[in-house]
Amino acid sequence: MNRKFDVVCIGCIVQDIIITGIALDALNRDTTVGNDAFVTSGGDANNESITLARLGSKTALLVKIGYDSIGNSLYSILENEPLDLSLVIRDEKAEMMMAVVVIKTDGERSFLVKQGSSACQLVPEDITDEILKSTRAITVGSLFCLPGLDGAGIAGVLKRAQSFGTLTICDMTYDINNIGPDAMLCAYPYIDYMVPSMEEATYATGETDPDKIADFFLSRGVKNVVLKLGGDGCFFKNASERFFTDAYEITPVDTTGCGDNFLGGFTHGLLKGWSLRECADFACATGSLNATAIGAHHALRDEAHVRAFMEETPRKHLDR
Repeated sequence: MNRKFDVVCIGCIVQDIIITGIALDALNRDTTVGNDAFVTSGGDANNESITLARLGSKTALLVKIGYDSIGNSLYSILENEPLDLSLVIRDEKAEMMMAVVVIKTDGERSFLVKQGSSACQLVPEDITDEILKSTRAITVGSLFCLPGLDGAGIAGVLKRAQSFGTLTICDMTYDINNIGPDAMLCAYPYIDYMVPSMEEATYATGETDPDKIADFFLSRGVKNVVLKLGGDGCFFKNASERFFTDAYEITPVDTTGCGDNFLGGFTHGLLKGWSLRECADFACATGSLNATAIGAHHALRDEAHVRAFMEETPRKHLDR
């Protein structure tokens, strides 16, 4: 398939203010002193696009960015990445989303989010047929966090993408707008790969067993389910194949963006024609590598970096 892009990453971009070393009871005290802090870009589509671009996939990012101080800061960050920014929509009315990312002493993270204005939200008309025809794949980051698209809007986009032979890959996130677990049912028939975390998938399906979660999505039209299990690796299932992939043995520094890096690694493998098991293995490594540094996309350098990590890092070899 000869197209301009390997992948177009669709969704939102956020300014992250990251602070590390925060105790679990910090909000119960007047003042808490952290360790490190810095300002960077975040958001699922942003993280996925940077991961894919650094891995070597020809990647374009489709988000809306304002001209306010946050928007200008985000755009300048993107200009330092090997990304195609020709699809980025700049809008003077867009007031950008911001998140304070609190990294706790155990390496886990929590988000304190300030929503952006409606002008920074993509709508179906922003994702034209020309864009969908220009790429081998699209990633959507993330369902349940795209107010201008969630539900029928994204279902229509995915349906159009599939009609052009474009691969559709979606993840999920916390239902920040309380639209309900059934809001995406109309989109499932048009998703080639669903890549949620266990927590997100449980919310959407009401199930806690990996097989039952996968069966829920498959029975509603999803072609392949890749369930992210965090430190336990991942679970894959489609109509003919089922397997677990073990995670890599690391001491996490920051888990922010690991799921996005996982999706980027898996998508990169698909675009290179690797087997599903190879894609899952590489994705687990990409997500684990990200957890070795602070930030949602600051550890990974390139594909060779992931390969070296895979050779040097032991696996957990879980009994399941």
